[in-house]
Amino acid sequence: MKFETYLLLALVLFGVWKTHRSVQRSQTAQERYFTMRASIFSWLVGFVVLAGVLFLPFRVLVLLLVPVAFGGLSVVKFLRDARERLRRENEERVDIDRMKRVN
Repeated sequence: MKFETYLLLALVLFGVWKTHRSVQRSQTAQERYFTMRASIFSWLVGFVVLAGVLFLPFRVLVLLLVPVAFGGLSVVKFLRDARERLRRENEERVDIDRMKRVN
């Protein structure tokens, strides 16, 4: 088999492991649901980009990679911030409940 095939297989296995780990580390059901939606979206976008890399000519590919890179980084930052916001809201809710018990 070719080196590229092994590399692709390694990337898929890493992606599956990373998705499973992210879902396991989710603390609430809401965060778990968000993580699953984000993972499904990421996998779909990854397959579309891979198909584009395989089937598009080189010139179009080069023009495509610049916006995809910036868009991908923006989406990753948005998803990370949204997950942190969910965790923060959950922690605030727990703190308010704890303060109510003290008084």
